[in-house]
Amino acid sequence: MNKQFDPTDDKKVENQLIHKVYQLENRNYRSLYVNVGIIGILGGIIISPILLAIFIGGWLDENYPVPPISWRLNLMLIGFLIGIYYGYLWVKKEGIQKIDEAYQKEQKRIKNK
Repeated sequence: MNKQFDPTDDKKVENQLIHKVYQLENRNYRSLYVNVGIIGILGGIIISPILLAIFIGGWLDENYPVPPISWRLNLMLIGFLIGIYYGYLWVKKEGIQKIDEAYQKEQKRIKNK
């Protein structure tokens, strides 16, 4: 059967199209911003101890040199390990799981409108 277009369905079709466009636009932009935010936070958490360790290691190399040991390299490795550990703790505590839960709640809210 061919169903002909009914002019009374204009409003319903328009609302459906607006809803679909709204979902697509918000989902794509929100996920991009959320992912960039996660990368930025994790980058800051990991790089901060590394930079601090490099500066402390440079100061130790200048003031307390020990010929076979490079303080800067050793402390940089320790700073990297500390940064990875704190990044893991952040992801475990607040990171991706809570963001995904908030995203799913927002999707349910949009669908219920």
